[in-house]
Amino acid sequence: MNRISKLLMVAALLSSPALHAQLENADNLHVDSTGGWVYYEQRLYRNPLVGIMELKTALPKQPAREYIPLVQGIPVGGYRTDGDGLSFRALSRDERRAYHAQHRINPLTYRFDFRIHPEFVAIFGNFRNPVESRTSVLLQSQLYLWRGMVLNYGVLFPIVNDLDRRPDIIRPAPTFLNQFLALDGHNFISASAGFFHTDRYGLNVQYQHANLTAAWSYGLEAGLTGFYYFPRGGIYYEGLNELLVLGNIAYRWRAHDLTIKASGGQFLADDRGVRMDMIRQFTNVEIALYATKTKNGATLGFNFAVPIPPGKIVQGPRARLRTSEEFRWEYTYTRGYNIGERYRLGYQLDERLRQYHRGYLSNQMRRFTKD
Repeated sequence: MNRISKLLMVAALLSSPALHAQLENADNLHVDSTGGWVYYEQRLYRNPLVGIMELKTALPKQPAREYIPLVQGIPVGGYRTDGDGLSFRALSRDERRAYHAQHRINPLTYRFDFRIHPEFVAIFGNFRNPVESRTSVLLQSQLYLWRGMVLNYGVLFPIVNDLDRRPDIIRPAPTFLNQFLALDGHNFISASAGFFHTDRYGLNVQYQHANLTAAWSYGLEAGLTGFYYFPRGGIYYEGLNELLVLGNIAYRWRAHDLTIKASGGQFLADDRGVRMDMIRQFTNVEIALYATKTKNGATLGFNFAVPIPPGKIVQGPRARLRTSEEFRWEYTYTRGYNIGERYRLGYQLDERLRQYHRGYLSNQMRRFTKD
């Protein structure tokens, strides 16, 4: 950040404590006053537009300013507010390299973010016990190791369990490494290793071709995992014996923020088949219906993702306590038939990139300006 941009930011901060608070919501903030670029990372909101609008309000006015959000220190793309809409520009490999060279990532520039996240697993339909569930609360955090690489860790606090025989003991939350990469303007990779959600540990790699202005996207995911859980006094685990290989292709209707996604290949339990999702994005909520047909059977289900209030609870210069930016939950009725099952990571790559699509954010921008 050059001297001129620093002076402009200080003037804005002194003029308004509220604007100061908005700037403090962003991590790894770099403002280039000559080129009009704003590089930043926001981990507080599920909807990326909120972070853009906070910076647009808090920073000194400048025409044609470009906002470049980061995911784990990796620039995603450039956004400009354009009247009542939003334009997007894909970044080249050279632009990313130049940013990386000018702004060496320092883990200490990120505040320690402690997230409160609920976990709810349920099965419906038992005549004697209509709702069998396991409910827990996770206190999670991330440690930034180098650009794109974070260690996810935390503690799980059980609340109630009438779903299975797992002991009600405080235990480690899912703990795993995740590397996010942007190969060029439209190709992204997410690689994870460790102990995931839904009792799987191992390796997982996802690739997604996502032109954030186009209707079509496609990707591939592969993982090798085994089963684990925490009994009293230790950990139980089985060998890495289950291969998951899935391809996906999706089409997005911009006018309605509606995506139709087809995926298929080998799910867990050597189950092969296909799945169709119909996904609708709203301002802060995502809702989807899906159908699955595999060699183990056929079923229907739904999932949704919602932000968890109140968001920020306590924030200081080095640490913050907040609720997680989203709660994502999926339900399908299989009753032990292992139909199209998969495990859950910190995020699915296509889900994360879908939030940064220019059409989705532009639609939000138009609604925002009308209000």
